[in-house]
Amino acid sequence: MTEGIPVVRMYTDSSGHTRFAKMQIPIEPKTGLGSVGLFSSLLVNKNLGDNSGDVKTQFAVTPVPENVEGEGPKLAHTAPRRQLVLSLSGCLEFKSCGVDSDDSEHKVVIRRGDILLAEDLEGEGHVWRFIEAQDGRFYPWVRCYIHLGEEYDHFASQLVPTVKH
Repeated sequence: MTEGIPVVRMYTDSSGHTRFAKMQIPIEPKTGLGSVGLFSSLLVNKNLGDNSGDVKTQFAVTPVPENVEGEGPKLAHTAPRRQLVLSLSGCLEFKSCGVDSDDSEHKVVIRRGDILLAEDLEGEGHVWRFIEAQDGRFYPWVRCYIHLGEEYDHFASQLVPTVKH
């Protein structure tokens, strides 16, 4: 088994606080018919026979505010639904609400190319703010949401913790 595709899982713990965990989508080698590389298992709705048209996708852009240095964290909230958030542009810091700790379970940086599994549907929620990218600039947050209904509960169970080297 090869290392997987990194995902940050954002969830509510038993105390009602948002937590972050570095996980991976397992991938395996695949060849044939133009499918060369490493692939995850297919994300399917187990309640449908053919899975045609059951995934809802939405794109969003949040522009960088004019005075980003004076900008504080966005309003505290929980995720509106279980969803994958694919960051296409931007650099953001996400933090848990209601905790004083700044460890990796309560604060995470999301950059272009990162995948966030948002499933903190209750509790105190999280806040986010723009931060500088590695080149010292601020970029709009461009993202793609893939909505995951209850029929995708099994998706999170497929994730494995990231192995620390």
